[in-house]
Amino acid sequence: MAQTPTLARRVLAQKLRRQRIAAGVTQDQAAAEVDRDATTIGRWEQGHAGARRRDIQDLAKLYGASGAETARMTALLMQAGERGIWEGTNVPARLRVLYESEQTADTSYYLDHDYIPGLLQTPEYLTAAQAVRVDLSPSEADAVQHSYHDRQERTLYAADPPRLNFVFGQSALMYIRHLPDVCAGQIARLREADEMPHVDIRVITRLHAAMDGAFTLVDPGPDGLLRPFIFLESADGRRYVETPDVVSTYLAAFRAVQETAIPLKEFLDDAWKVA
Repeated sequence: MAQTPTLARRVLAQKLRRQRIAAGVTQDQAAAEVDRDATTIGRWEQGHAGARRRDIQDLAKLYGASGAETARMTALLMQAGERGIWEGTNVPARLRVLYESEQTADTSYYLDHDYIPGLLQTPEYLTAAQAVRVDLSPSEADAVQHSYHDRQERTLYAADPPRLNFVFGQSALMYIRHLPDVCAGQIARLREADEMPHVDIRVITRLHAAMDGAFTLVDPGPDGLLRPFIFLESADGRRYVETPDVVSTYLAAFRAVQETAIPLKEFLDDAWKVA
């Protein structure tokens, strides 16, 4: 799959950090080499800020990087500076990381309790869900509305799609039973997606291992360039977690829930009757 600017920035950040640590160089020492401060080096290594080409080359020399690796990092820097798919769409920057990452991932896992995940939503469901939120600004709501179709096309309906695993609570379905303008279309969309070979949808009907909160886990795949990460969203903000032990704990929780959750078709056929 094609590398996006956001992913190029993340790959470069991780390369810079790994090479510095492998070389036994501190952030203060790296900062002195390029006449910056340690905070700037930290932001480069987290992908939160962009470096100059000269900076990358100087750091590569300090770290003892090979010519091929230096060229690779320089190419990543150029890619990171390109205009991304979601640039200029008003999609918040913190969401762009998720949107770009999931479309190039190997496998993604989505767990929610009361909400149907965005990749499975119809426009009617999205509008109804946004209407009851108090933490969503009008501009962000509008940005999500305008981007949701492209997000689905580039991930759920892609020619070479990632494997997508969805688990959500039965309450997410119960909430739309009294919404005739939403219910039938949303159920039809879920059935359609569930028939796709790369999609697995299950419904939670009991106490489970991930009751602490919803999350998304994106696994870039086995190439080792990027780490899997967790995306957490709440009323007071969004954050990404890449700590391996934390990611492993979330993945174990997802698999435990998935194992006991009911396949969507079985749930709809046996326990759900659309009026």
